[in-house]
Amino acid sequence: MFNKQLPLIFLIFISLVWSFSAQAQDTQRLAVLDLQEALLATDKISQSFEEIDQQLNSEKGRIQQLAEEGRSLQQRLQRDGDVMSESERTRLTQEMQQKVQEYQQRGNQLQQRQQQMRQQIINDNRPQLEAAINELLEEHNIDILLDRQAVHFAKPELDLTSAVAEKLNANEQE
Repeated sequence: MFNKQLPLIFLIFISLVWSFSAQAQDTQRLAVLDLQEALLATDKISQSFEEIDQQLNSEKGRIQQLAEEGRSLQQRLQRDGDVMSESERTRLTQEMQQKVQEYQQRGNQLQQRQQQMRQQIINDNRPQLEAAINELLEEHNIDILLDRQAVHFAKPELDLTSAVAEKLNANEQE
């Protein structure tokens, strides 16, 4: 009876080996990339971002000044509010509210302007970024590239972030 089942067992064994080898050949190579970190690690883009920050420094200073003026008015109201007339307290309260409102408005505008300027730099450098990524995908035979922030864990050797930054820096110097 065992001899009759031997060809069947052999056939099952061969089919299992063949399916495992087919699965091994079908495995796709994965890698991860933190696009923002790669961009910020490049000399050109980090320098451009620093230039943006320098351009916006005077506006940041004005916003900080508004915050200080608002705090000063608040402290004055807390300190001297009891001895002030109702009209003076109302005037200071309104002035403080105007400072706070202007502070928030200018802060939001500055933040939006900074984000727009940074996004423009990223968009301007997108072709070089995509070329560097594609070169690395070919070099490492990568089939699927995932956002590193969307992955819970990846081995460090699967992370292409620093390689992309290095490739962009090298391409800038050519």
